[in-house]
Amino acid sequence: MTSILALAAARDWSVILGFIFGGCCSNAWATEVATSQNPNAGSLMTLAQFLIVSLMGLPSQLCFVPSDSKTKETIPFTFRSILRQPTRILSVRFKPRAIPISRWIIQVVLFLLTSLLNNAVFKFDIPMYIHIVFRSAGLVTNLLLGYFFAGKRYTSIQIVSVLIVTLGVFMTTFSTRPRRVDAASLAKGEDNSNIDYMIGIAILTGALVLSSAMGLAQDQAYAEYGRGHWREGLFYLHFLALPMFAPLWPDVQEQVRIANASPIINATAFFGTSKTEIGIPVFWIPLVLNIITQLVCVSGVHRLTARVSSLTVTLVLAVRKAVSLVLSVMLIGKSGGNAWLWGGSFFVLAGTILYTLDGTKPPQREPSQVSASRKQE
Repeated sequence: MTSILALAAARDWSVILGFIFGGCCSNAWATEVATSQNPNAGSLMTLAQFLIVSLMGLPSQLCFVPSDSKTKETIPFTFRSILRQPTRILSVRFKPRAIPISRWIIQVVLFLLTSLLNNAVFKFDIPMYIHIVFRSAGLVTNLLLGYFFAGKRYTSIQIVSVLIVTLGVFMTTFSTRPRRVDAASLAKGEDNSNIDYMIGIAILTGALVLSSAMGLAQDQAYAEYGRGHWREGLFYLHFLALPMFAPLWPDVQEQVRIANASPIINATAFFGTSKTEIGIPVFWIPLVLNIITQLVCVSGVHRLTARVSSLTVTLVLAVRKAVSLVLSVMLIGKSGGNAWLWGGSFFVLAGTILYTLDGTKPPQREPSQVSASRKQE
């Protein structure tokens, strides 16, 4: 019996870690490929991700209402029941929520804005590895917001850890600052690289602050209603945001038009056959991969959240981001980076681990620092 339980646990952990390291690292690669083809596709990419996650999570939030009005218990929803008895679709309802809808709204707005900013930043020529490091630096904004707005207090080690992370972020930011151009280009007004780069960094900083604010709001809700409702949170954070894309619809339509106008490739060539040609615009391939890997990534992260403490989640995600950084620089960027990049990345990872290890002490335990980073994976 013990061996069976051990095998089941090993299988579950293999799935979780496979989803996180395989899904999240693949998602970073797919995002980099997609944005390299069309840096302005942030709205389209975000909408597609939110739509797919909502559709996949919808069945878990539905139920059947019993025909007997005296019975208050609901019946779990299954597609098999609909196929067997199509009329049962009339009795489908959203199942009762563990957390009131009003507590999700503020998180939805913050989550949507964070996702849009994170995907929009690529139009300003911000490399993926800078993106990864910035999203790993949530400790800084979490500490500041927690201190000033949530009345939280931190140990000396935690403060030093955040200073180390801050140093790492500054080093990494300056590692890819645009090079100076010649005087002739400056005279013609052709150099906008520094301005674009600083705008991109400002957008990443804004996304980091919003992400930390969402983390604090999420912690307050989970502290009041319990932390075992990750499926509900995953669904409503994406589903309730869909109507908010209405003002962005013209931009999404334009991005679809640009995607359809990308070079056509023969999809059947991937399967080793040339008898039938199916032409598809090349941009849709990394976009679809991005959506699929995003779904796998968030599923793995939320499965992990349901099993271990938030401190363990922080460590696992820190290692995952380190792997993504190496892949982005060495394999995708095909460069060795520089001392500023690797030194800054080391400080961010070391500061995160130091903060987490200090948080294992019960009196100073600070769970909020993982909530925002967990949701942007």
